[in-house]
Amino acid sequence: MAKILYIEDIQDNITLVEKIVKSRGHEFLFAKNAEAGLELAFTSQPDLILLDLGLPDADGQTLSVWLRGNPTLASTPIIVLTAWPEEVVRQTVSAYNINGYLCKPFSLAALVKLIDSVLSSKA
Repeated sequence: MAKILYIEDIQDNITLVEKIVKSRGHEFLFAKNAEAGLELAFTSQPDLILLDLGLPDADGQTLSVWLRGNPTLASTPIIVLTAWPEEVVRQTVSAYNINGYLCKPFSLAALVKLIDSVLSSKA
């Protein structure tokens, strides 16, 4: 199965997404800030990155630019999971070459469907 990295600073969100990801048989990794997320992405080479836009040390847009700027991560799918306003998120997804998004709060079924869709299109 896939290796999924979640970059998020709120533990309750991490715990919820971890349960969903592991229940689908995927490996779950997480980082609580952009710096740790970037380092973990480089060392673990995930199949999918789930990304919060409101991180404590750098915003998700900046982090997505750093990820896309690295040749080994440039094509790794990124899904944004955020509480930011949907119009801002839609513009971010378009401008930063992000593969999808869900605005918090989202349904668990929607998260599963989006992850499955992105991973199947990568295969």
